[in-house]
Amino acid sequence: MRMAFLAKYSDFGLLLLRLSIGILFILYTAPALMGGTSAWAQFGAGMRSWGIHSHFQVWGFLAALLGCIGGVLVIFGLFFRPGILVLLVLAIAHAIGVKHGSGFRTALPSIEMCFVLAGILFVGPGKYSVDKT
Repeated sequence: MRMAFLAKYSDFGLLLLRLSIGILFILYTAPALMGGTSAWAQFGAGMRSWGIHSHFQVWGFLAALLGCIGGVLVIFGLFFRPGILVLLVLAIAHAIGVKHGSGFRTALPSIEMCFVLAGILFVGPGKYSVDKT
């Protein structure tokens, strides 16, 4: 069965992908952002896998803030590629942190998200975006 008729909806598909990825990152990082210093420290404790053993609150706050900001940028398509790069760095850091803590199988969803983010980095936001890049 040919599905060529779906080609005219490719920009809608990109919008759907942008919305879902942005909402997922916001849902993942907003509780840490609003949770206060203990949540920031827990969120930033993943830096241990990078050899950093202090200032977990600062790292957690920055990661949660950048995750929320990146999610909003991706949803609106505003500064799309910088927003995707921020989320890609966070996803890579998360994948490495999870792999060191729990193993490769647990890190697979984060690794998959890295590939999705890398793919849409090249494709762009589509025509339904604020800045039309």
